[in-house]
Amino acid sequence: KKAMKQVMNSLLAAFIVFLLPMFLDLVMDVSGQNFSVSSCWNAVHVQGRRTTYVDVYSGTRKTVIIDPSDYQKGDDPLIDNSTGSIDGSAKQIGDVVWDSSNVTRISNLTSTQLIGILNAYGGNAKNFIPYAQALIATEHKYQVNVFFLIGIEALESGWVTSAISRNCNNLGGVCASSYHPSNGCGSNSNCSFAYFSSVNEFIDHHGSLLHNSYLTPSGSYYHGTSPSAVVTDYCPGCTEWPIIVTQIADGLFSKTSSVL
Repeated sequence: KKAMKQVMNSLLAAFIVFLLPMFLDLVMDVSGQNFSVSSCWNAVHVQGRRTTYVDVYSGTRKTVIIDPSDYQKGDDPLIDNSTGSIDGSAKQIGDVVWDSSNVTRISNLTSTQLIGILNAYGGNAKNFIPYAQALIATEHKYQVNVFFLIGIEALESGWVTSAISRNCNNLGGVCASSYHPSNGCGSNSNCSFAYFSSVNEFIDHHGSLLHNSYLTPSGSYYHGTSPSAVVTDYCPGCTEWPIIVTQIADGLFSKTSSVL
């Protein structure tokens, strides 16, 4: 009797595990419903890894693939498989980072969230909205916090209102080189200013310059990772520079709660 009971229990378990889904499929098929337990399960799995958003520039809906089980605060950026563009991973206020003692810590913002912050800050900050995607991509590419990056570029370009920023796409008084000649962009006592074909090109160059020369221990002008350390050789004698850059970054960061 004991052996027979074990056999019956095994048969019942087999029915539940293997036959019940088939039974449900059969019942739904008879009732005229297009239904499959296995396909439903697969759809749940795919949906859990896929999210969509609307590209603010083209107005088209795009797809980003993620794995929620791997998500942690400040995790790897999301990568749009259709374009290869990089975006942040912030889901809540606590995910967003601004550390004035270490500007190599990325913000984790998405480009859409950054646009919301710039809108909330208002005024000429909105001039940076067309470049939100480039700013976030540069943040991840060169490990330069986007609040710090905007702080510098806003200060040195008058929030993209200066003549050199309008005529030469140079938001930071970057000096001309063989790769970026002046093309009549003017000069000061230190150098001739570089011309860039677009603001996006400047942003990428600026991020690379900060990372390679000022924020990496092996860099020629590395003194630390705070604005005060960066300014030592970035703008010698500019005592107000780190204060103003930090104030701008603080102001932008304070608007995080308006978008998350």
